[in-house]
Amino acid sequence: MSERENETGAVADAVPDVVADAAEAAQDATGPTRRLKTGAVRLVAAAVGVVVLVGGGLWCSAVLDDAERTAPTRYWMPESAPTGSPAPVPPVPGAELKAKLLPLATGYWPGPDIDAEGNDYFVSGERAVQAFKDDHSGLSTGDREARDKDLADLKLKGLAGRSYARGNGGGAMVSEIRLMQADPKELGKFAEFAKKILELTGADGQAPKVDGFPDAKCARGSVVDGKKQEIATLECVALEGDVLVTYRAYGWSPGFSASDVTALFKEQLNHLKSPGESV
Repeated sequence: MSERENETGAVADAVPDVVADAAEAAQDATGPTRRLKTGAVRLVAAAVGVVVLVGGGLWCSAVLDDAERTAPTRYWMPESAPTGSPAPVPPVPGAELKAKLLPLATGYWPGPDIDAEGNDYFVSGERAVQAFKDDHSGLSTGDREARDKDLADLKLKGLAGRSYARGNGGGAMVSEIRLMQADPKELGKFAEFAKKILELTGADGQAPKVDGFPDAKCARGSVVDGKKQEIATLECVALEGDVLVTYRAYGWSPGFSASDVTALFKEQLNHLKSPGESV
C-alpha cells in the first residue's frame, strides 16, 4: 500500500463501551482519584490506540479470509511475502513527528491499514483536534465542552502511525506503531490510564519487560477467530518526552514470538532517543 499523508480523514473510530467500563474499573481499583469524564475516556481510548480485545475473534476471522482487502483492518495475516523491494519512504526533516517512527527494517514490509488513516500516516495536531471536535456522537453539550477543554489542555501537536509485516503462513506477524506528540504532563496522565487498561485486559503473569525502559508497559492476550484458530497479541505503551508510543503486534499462535515483537517496540523507543541508531 502506498504511503498516505492524512490531513482530512477521520482520526478515530467509535470506541466500544467496554473501554468506559474498564475506565470505571480502573477508577475503583485506584481509590479516590478524579473520575474521568466519558468524553475524556473516549478521547484517550481513540488517540492512544489502546485496543480492548473483546469479541475480536469473530471480526478477525472475516479479515483473515480476505487478506487482500484494502479497508481498515484489525487482524490481517499475509499469506506470503511480497516480491521485490518496498517503495522507499520519502525523507522528512528530523523534527517532524513522522521522522520519529521506526523505519521499515530488513525483513519487514508495509503492513495493513491502521484504521482509516492508512498504513503510514501523519495527521497534524490542528487537523486531529478539529476531527475530534466534529465528532458529536453520543456526547451531551456538557460532555463536548469538557472534551474540548481536555483537547486544549493536551496541546496536541500531531499523530503518526506505521504498520509492519513479516513472515509467511503460520509464522506471519503484524506490528502497528502509533505516536502522539503533545504536552508531556497531559500525556503522562494518558499513559497511566493506558497502563491500567492493559493491566485489566492483559493475561496475568505474561507481561514481557522492555529492557532499558522500565516505565514501558506491555500485556499479552489472545483472541479466537471463527475457525477456532488462536491469534496471539501484544499491546504496549510508553512515554518518551513529549511523545506517547502505543504498540500492538499480533500473529498466529503458537508461532507468535513475544520476544521478537517486544524487540521491535524497543527499537522504536531507542529510535526516539537516538534517531538513526536503531535502523
